[in-house]
Amino acid sequence: MMVGWEYFDVFSINCYDFDSSTDMDFVKNAGVDLPILLGEYHCGALDRGLPATGLKGVKNQKERARMWRYYVEHAVAHPCGVGAHWFQYNDQFCLGRFDGENYQIGMVDVCMQPYPELMEAVKKSSEVLYAVKNGEQKPFDEEPVSIPMIGY
Repeated sequence: MMVGWEYFDVFSINCYDFDSSTDMDFVKNAGVDLPILLGEYHCGALDRGLPATGLKGVKNQKERARMWRYYVEHAVAHPCGVGAHWFQYNDQFCLGRFDGENYQIGMVDVCMQPYPELMEAVKKSSEVLYAVKNGEQKPFDEEPVSIPMIGY
């Protein structure tokens, strides 16, 4: 049983599965009667930029875009889902952050240039988000293909 949730307006969890439904169902089935915000998720690819995928990886930027749409639209389609937060806006520094991580996980690269495929996916999801939340449209259904995590 989870305690203390009754003092919050929103329950937040981090989830790095491509489909967050199982984790959100766990929270709901544990008795939490609140909207759920996914506080952290990302994935990286190996076709451009830094040599590490982060906690979840896909083979290229097209798959990253697919992951965005699949993740966000399935999260909002869940009855408790109210939002999802991409972990980090920019890629990590090539020499690593304080703990050495140098993941290609940003929405923009180390030169602050956007990943066009990801930006297009963000735009497409934004255009349908309310229709998906209201059950007027099904969420994006092309599940991304995961590759093993690469991290340093």
